[in-house]
Amino acid sequence: MARKKPATPTPSKWPFRIVATGIFLAEIAVLRGAASPFRIPKDTIALAAICLAVGLTVVAAARRKTISYPRGKLGAVLLALPVLQSLSALWSASPIRALESAAFSLIWVLGILWFATLDSSSRFRLAMVAAAGVVVSAAVMTLQIANLQVFNFSSAFASSRLSLTGLTGNPADLAMAAVLLLPLLLVGEAGSPPSRFRVFLLLTLSLATLLTRSLSGVGALTILFFIWLVQQRSRKLWMWAAAVGAIFLTVALAAGLDTRLIRGYEQLRKGHWYELLSARGDGWSAASEMVRAHPFSGVGAANYDHLYYPSRLNWFHHYGGVGRRGELASHFEWAHCDPLQLAAELGIFGLLWLIVLLVTLTGARKRAGPLLALAVAAYTPFALLHYPTHLTVALIPIALIMGEIIGTSETIQRVDWLRARVPVASLLMIVAIVGAGWQLRRLAGDLWAGSLETTLAISQQATPEFRTRNSAAVEAAVLSRIDRMPRHAPTLWRTVGRARMMRQDYRGAEAAFRTAYRGWPHEDADFYLGLTLVSQGRRSEGLQYLGRVCRTNQALVRLLDPDLRRSVENVLEVFEAK
Repeated sequence: MARKKPATPTPSKWPFRIVATGIFLAEIAVLRGAASPFRIPKDTIALAAICLAVGLTVVAAARRKTISYPRGKLGAVLLALPVLQSLSALWSASPIRALESAAFSLIWVLGILWFATLDSSSRFRLAMVAAAGVVVSAAVMTLQIANLQVFNFSSAFASSRLSLTGLTGNPADLAMAAVLLLPLLLVGEAGSPPSRFRVFLLLTLSLATLLTRSLSGVGALTILFFIWLVQQRSRKLWMWAAAVGAIFLTVALAAGLDTRLIRGYEQLRKGHWYELLSARGDGWSAASEMVRAHPFSGVGAANYDHLYYPSRLNWFHHYGGVGRRGELASHFEWAHCDPLQLAAELGIFGLLWLIVLLVTLTGARKRAGPLLALAVAAYTPFALLHYPTHLTVALIPIALIMGEIIGTSETIQRVDWLRARVPVASLLMIVAIVGAGWQLRRLAGDLWAGSLETTLAISQQATPEFRTRNSAAVEAAVLSRIDRMPRHAPTLWRTVGRARMMRQDYRGAEAAFRTAYRGWPHEDADFYLGLTLVSQGRRSEGLQYLGRVCRTNQALVRLLDPDLRRSVENVLEVFEAK
């Protein structure tokens, strides 16, 4: 029988260094060649670092012949999530997405449990490292505000605040990363006075949130500091906060926050909720349609992205009308509301899991101290209006917060590990290396796919001979690897279709887009399929596809030639009258 020992967790140097490096790089790493520069490589870096750190920790535990782990309800509840996600693969339209999502969640939960076994000082140092990364990102964004474009991946929004990116991501991404780190920095290490560097990070992250002009970020920041000031019960602190807040607000207003607030007020006054919520109604309507169609089981983990477009079409079928998005990007990868997406993907099981998690957290509020209330204040606005649990720069502070809560409110059990420790540790280390390698392969695959898209974009402006040669090379490259990449096959078939269109092989392009749609019913597949049908002289058939995809986003008609645009607009007028 295992003999219990007092919990005296001491972090191994290499696992800690690997995670600290991964956290910092995840906040600042951007690869222009990646298909999604602010999503990947951030998640691959963070997940690979966690895999290696957990694996090395298990190996170190085997050498010491003791192992530490958190023993309590909260860890068990968190581990139940990847189990639910993996089970949802049994009924989801894309089982591979569900299983991949479960693997991601499992890695993050293992990371949280590993954070919990560290001492409070080590967890706080990781929070400082993450905050330093966000500060670097905020510095780049500040240079952009001053019209010094260091990095700008949002040229499509050059005239709006969305041209601000920093290194963490777009303004909302940066605001989430900044605000969610503030509870950890405000609470700090128990019994230790705030250092100058910690105060610098607090002030910089707060100012950066205001400069993003993200209304949800500004709201979360205001609620967070109000609750923190109430907890402190200090008049002097209230006065200092008012003075600093006035200075920061003045700077933010001068940087354009006033325009954003005025526009938001006008939209609210006129009742333009769709514009005020930045088209989030599209994501919410698709999620609500999934809930209506699959209230018990949900559509499966990570299948929101897969079923977004058909769900939008079904929503219009039930309620009529035409979508009102004003930008060409028509797809929602996430619902912009984490609880609603959880209900859409996991149904009643997901909601029950969320309720159990909230009840368990409530039970830990006394032992967790002031951190829990501050974390809830920071997280709630983003959870309802964004997707923090699906974004690496937000998941890092969330994981650190959960690790701190578990580490302070639950028992860290340290037991003898005498039997089978060598083979088990070896197996787990192999699994960790495989997991880290899996993330690197994801990154390599994304960079490769992004390079193909870049090649096609460059070829579009070249001579006919160059276009023909490059498009044929892109198609050959995809077809040589597509069978080994089933997860990416639908996207790659769309790339093949565009390459064939460039060579005016419209029948071949039609076949590629139909194959892509069967694998993933995506707007792009419908849009380009409609164009290929029109190019073959099958105009009425092509208008059916173009009409239904432009119904979800009227802005897409701007991509059509004038004659075809008028025909599609006539179709939309019929939809609008319904």
